[in-house]
Amino acid sequence: MAVEEMSVELVLDPQGGDPERTGEELHFLLAELSRLDVESIERVTHRPAPAGTRGGDAVELGALLIGLGGSGALLPLLVGLVQDWLHRRRSGSIRLKIGDDELELTAVSDEMQRRALEDFLRRHGE
Repeated sequence: MAVEEMSVELVLDPQGGDPERTGEELHFLLAELSRLDVESIERVTHRPAPAGTRGGDAVELGALLIGLGGSGALLPLLVGLVQDWLHRRRSGSIRLKIGDDELELTAVSDEMQRRALEDFLRRHGE
């Protein structure tokens, strides 16, 4: 039986709606993520526009698609790196998406976020 590839989409929420700053922040995050032993990291620049809106494509300024390979063992390392990155900046948020499951991480550290993260990791663990 083939092992299914695990992909995680990271979406950096724009800081004050400033696309230039979002691009810079994404560049710094990408540099840190490249140190992980992931299968692939791709910038997601276009995705279909929401139904009922005009235009063929909508730009997703701060999105990365990260291929973790088949085991998912890198997921806790990826999450830890993202949390550390957010805490050092003391602002912003990043949405983690695996399929239809989504979790938002923020620079704020609290018990509720920790429990939500543990549940998310448990759902996508080995």
